[in-house]
Amino acid sequence: MPQNSRRLVDSEHVLLLKGMLMLAVIGFAFFGAWRYGLLDRVWREDLTGISVGITLVFLIAAGHGSVCLVRLSGALNHLAAVQRRVAADGGPGARALPDGCVSRYIRDLHTKAALSGPRTIDQGLLLESFESELKQGHLFGWFVADLLLSLGLLGTVIGFIAMLGPISGLDAGDQSAIKAALGAMSGGMAVALYTTLTGLIGGMLLKIQGFILDGAVDELVRRTTRLTEVHVLPRIERMQAHATV
Repeated sequence: MPQNSRRLVDSEHVLLLKGMLMLAVIGFAFFGAWRYGLLDRVWREDLTGISVGITLVFLIAAGHGSVCLVRLSGALNHLAAVQRRVAADGGPGARALPDGCVSRYIRDLHTKAALSGPRTIDQGLLLESFESELKQGHLFGWFVADLLLSLGLLGTVIGFIAMLGPISGLDAGDQSAIKAALGAMSGGMAVALYTTLTGLIGGMLLKIQGFILDGAVDELVRRTTRLTEVHVLPRIERMQAHATV
């Protein structure tokens, strides 16, 4: 087997393995936090419930990102299959390629060439549309990552308000009132710290997932562009030249 084809075979499922590794790390961290009572402590001492909300939103966004990751992993595997077919057959027709997003893009190129006539084919707009289609759902993950950070900051503000509220109008000579105020201040500090902690952790993990997904899209677009520029477009232009003769 040629060295280039071997590299294409070895690159299959790499994205999926990266996603599974990340999910395994997240699952291990959640299990450890639950095992040692950290989750229960955070949820119990955060009286606002913001930490619970952050956790639930994070799990939903992480699941959505995992679905996008599986979709992109399949697209990368399909691209590798198309590249192998092109390398083996010297550039087969669009109908001979395995079905998938890259094959549909190549068919769109053939259709555009057939409708445009004997003109130079510019695939810039098609590539932008192809990239936008691949990035469907990614903006949701980035939005949720920023949302979790904002919720963490909101919890910080609420916690400081709850912490400083009991001090106003406090009688320095009333020992029982001072003890009650100190208890309320510790509760407000717990809200501020725990919501900030959960928001930061959730936001960072979602940003890492988004970085992996965007990197996969960039790789797909880059390899598809090279494939079409080197193998597909020259073949289309050669067919157009023969048709005009």
